[in-house]
Amino acid sequence: MECYVSRTKLVGLLALTCVMVGASYFCTTMADITARVAGWCGVGFFSLGFVAFPVTFFRSGPQVVIGAEGIEDRRSKLGLMRWEDIRALSVGSVESTRFLCVDLFEPEKYLSRLPRWKRRLAAANEAMGFTPVTIGFAGLTPGIDEVWDYLQARGEPTGSEGKP
Repeated sequence: MECYVSRTKLVGLLALTCVMVGASYFCTTMADITARVAGWCGVGFFSLGFVAFPVTFFRSGPQVVIGAEGIEDRRSKLGLMRWEDIRALSVGSVESTRFLCVDLFEPEKYLSRLPRWKRRLAAANEAMGFTPVTIGFAGLTPGIDEVWDYLQARGEPTGSEGKP
């Protein structure tokens, strides 16, 4: 199974980015200092979408590949995670965003390939109760539901506790 960039989904995410930047900017005009600080932080954070989405929009080729040898998220630069290295798979979620959690026998084998800041993000995933390696499907097609169904049909190590 191969997941590609969905330009339609990315246009929707870009529209949401515009709304969030606008809402954050509105907060900067409020009298409360906390709202203004939060607003400027939001403007800075959400404005990153104006850089990330165009870069993603023009990516070609599959971004996530699930095959006979394992799973590869080409965006993360972890390389191919072989099935024999995967203990279990589940679907995690934060608010309405769902993602594939990959529980590895030796996560450091893969995480050591990442820059320090990405390893810190992996540690943050663990601190929130998720696996250090997660794969997001926002802006990709097919999405998490189709990927999960595919993994279960193949009999891969999926846990029922993470079922969507």
